[in-house]
Amino acid sequence: MARVEKSHYRRLFREFLRQSYINGLHPFLYHSPVRFAKALWLVLLTVIVIYTHIVIANLIREYLVQPTEIRMSPDMVHVANSPFPAVGVCSSNKISKRLLQDYAVKLFHHQGNSSLQAVALDVDDIADRLLVLAQFYLHPFETERWNASELDRLHRLLLSYYNDNEYSVRDILRDLSPGCGELVIRGIVFGATVNTSRYFLKRATSSNVCCIFNYRRASNSHLASKRADDDAEMRASPRVVFESNSILNSVQFVLQDTPKEDLTNTLNSNNAFNLIIFPQEDYATIQSTTLGELLVDYSTIVEIPIQPMFFSSSDQVRGVPPLIRRCYYPDEGSRLLNQSYYSLDECLLVCRMRSMFDHCGCVSPPMAASPLGLPYCMLPDLPCLMKWKRIWYGHSEFAHLQNEDEKLAQRQCEQCLPSCNGVTLDIATNWAPLRSSFNGTGYLNGILKGLTNERPLSIIKLFFKLRFAQATRSQLVSTWVVLLNRFGGILSLMYGFSIVSYIEILYYLTGKGFVYIYRSLSDTKQMNPNYTSSLYWHELKAKGVKSLPREENPLK
Repeated sequence: MARVEKSHYRRLFREFLRQSYINGLHPFLYHSPVRFAKALWLVLLTVIVIYTHIVIANLIREYLVQPTEIRMSPDMVHVANSPFPAVGVCSSNKISKRLLQDYAVKLFHHQGNSSLQAVALDVDDIADRLLVLAQFYLHPFETERWNASELDRLHRLLLSYYNDNEYSVRDILRDLSPGCGELVIRGIVFGATVNTSRYFLKRATSSNVCCIFNYRRASNSHLASKRADDDAEMRASPRVVFESNSILNSVQFVLQDTPKEDLTNTLNSNNAFNLIIFPQEDYATIQSTTLGELLVDYSTIVEIPIQPMFFSSSDQVRGVPPLIRRCYYPDEGSRLLNQSYYSLDECLLVCRMRSMFDHCGCVSPPMAASPLGLPYCMLPDLPCLMKWKRIWYGHSEFAHLQNEDEKLAQRQCEQCLPSCNGVTLDIATNWAPLRSSFNGTGYLNGILKGLTNERPLSIIKLFFKLRFAQATRSQLVSTWVVLLNRFGGILSLMYGFSIVSYIEILYYLTGKGFVYIYRSLSDTKQMNPNYTSSLYWHELKAKGVKSLPREENPLK
């Protein structure tokens, strides 16, 4: 029987080698005078098969991570279709010393008329204690100024001063910051001289109170009356639209240094202006990139050519999950944040605030927490915010000892992705020194006419770089079909293999193989129907001797 089975399996294998369309199998059918030729050929063929299937496995793995290919088709669009960005000008002097002294006088007078425990001995002492409000900006390298008991006493004084109502740290910081008229003193918009007090709005950001040009974001104050006033001020501010991409007709404004007598202590070693350029509806802090954040030194002329780039995605791309296509459509982003506006910076802001809320139960007042309904922190919450800040910025030296709350505060914002449709801005800078006025009598012409260098000045010029901008559109060009084509190309190139070859191998291992096995079993029964052992009588016979019937067998 073993010889019969071996004969059937050999016939099956040789038939497969003879009839298969896979290249490289036929040499196994022929005799070769070279020793080990078939073995060497088998090794080579095995290496090729293993290599190609490793390549295919890698392609499948890449497909599971990114199952689609998205092509970006370039086009050109006039920059008039791009909204002019908002521009924030921030002074390094976060709190005006003059305004702080006036506020400290009022608080000290109220302290003398109240039954509260004394917070400070004099006006200068209470002014120094009020500087702790600047710590709500959560500068990563700033350390705590006062302990919890001193903060609690100042907290009670502020509550009493505001008639036991919740005071707004956000509004206090804004009231104590230098005015926009003192910071931005001249302005030209597309060749026309403008009143800068109408164009610049004083708004709190996560790092400072800035004067913002062309801002279109609703107020974030938690006081309804203050929100109404801020929104009315924003609506009254003229909207800036594109008119020209020439530097001669750009948006220009003049910045003036803060007088020395109005400076307060600050951690910043650089006293230059901080300039941020961002979309009109975004929160005025660049979080996802530093390309829109510039430092402007005194006595300089800074030209900022802005080049927009439009991008969009077809509806076919929407069928791909956001984490694979790496972007959100507007409606998807709105559902993610549960608000009408979405951007990457907005998502990072919300993630940061939620982390702050999870850790401390409140959000730092300069942040935009009011649309989310999250409570703002007050002075007793400042120690917790300082602890959260060290965790968020990764200043912990013993990360393995962090508890679950600390790990929660330090979470990354993986769910935040860019928008699928919108406009990005490419920012560049050109700067030159600003010459001093002649003999100190003042400048004679231009935007600086009548001004002197008694206090250092700087000029900012913003304009669109080119008249046309690139527009890209993401389109879905392929899915698993391209993957299948790659498989066929690789297998055909290596050894003429195809999908049919897999079916052919399966056919020989199952259908045709079962037929040969069935035939071998049938032949065995015909040769020895009373077979009960693995030892066959015909294996002991000499060649040429026929088997006798069972009743004639002499051994029986």
